Amino acid sequence: MNVFKKIGLLFFIISIVLIGCRNSNEKKEMYVDQEGIIEYEVEIESPEVLFYELEDSSSLTDHYWSISDGRYYENNSVETYDWVGRMTPNVVFNKVEIPSGSDVYQARLRKDLFYFLYQVEKENGKLYPIGTAYEKEPFDIEFRKNNSNILLFTRASYSGDRVGKQENGKYPLVGTWGKDSRLKEFRLINSIGCYYYMEIDREIPFWAVRRGTYLLRQISEDTFETISAFPDGRLRLEIISEREMLLRPLFTLPEDEEGLVDLLIMKRSIYKIDEYDDEMKYYYGLD
Repeated sequence: MNVFKKIGLLFFIISIVLIGCRNSNEKKEMYVDQEGIIEYEVEIESPEVLFYELEDSSSLTDHYWSISDGRYYENNSVETYDWVGRMTPNVVFNKVEIPSGSDVYQARLRKDLFYFLYQVEKENGKLYPIGTAYEKEPFDIEFRKNNSNILLFTRASYSGDRVGKQENGKYPLVGTWGKDSRLKEFRLINSIGCYYYMEIDREIPFWAVRRGTYLLRQISEDTFETISAFPDGRLRLEIISEREMLLRPLFTLPEDEEGLVDLLIMKRSIYKIDEYDDEMKYYYGLD
């Protein structure tokens, strides 16, 4: 074999190795449509450095983060809103701890609140909350009338009829339940790759970003995105520094809905969560 053939063969082998390495750095993720019954796949490239792999994540999880109007960051001519004291929405971050093999549901209360629940395999009578934005205690659930009615029991009992037909026999919780002020909708979600969640503790004045719990997936070294079966649950977190992050909505609202879909900024508190006394918590609305 002459030298040119050898060089050509060498380049061919190197190309095969590089393609294999690139493919090994891609993950296939499964998504579920709004009815919770159709699955499809997309490919994403895994970030080289993951926040959750760092030894110290306390800068994220050990502090409150306040939310404020961030439009000035990209347009200094805009007239911004200022929120003071207990008007200011706050965020906390925590690590996700979900047993392997669990079914994870994203739920919304009307259009006011997002939260997540998981159901441990073979433990059909329990739904466990992720975080504390909605409830701290697990739900006991019971289906009745061939799954046309559901009863959810907590310390404050809840029951509701299904709205519309049952779309998913394998996951009977999927769908909308109740009516009016207690209307709830549950959708199945894929939480693979989510190592942190954030909780927005109250309504953000003038904004369409909902309060509640958001599961986070890291897509690059300094960027997280929420996973959501609901379009208005899609947000992006962009890390500016150790003490500042941008919160960018990735959705649009229908014409008949009001609220700003624009940039917010989150700033980390000086003190750690365990350093706030009762008076400080009351002033900042952290209790």
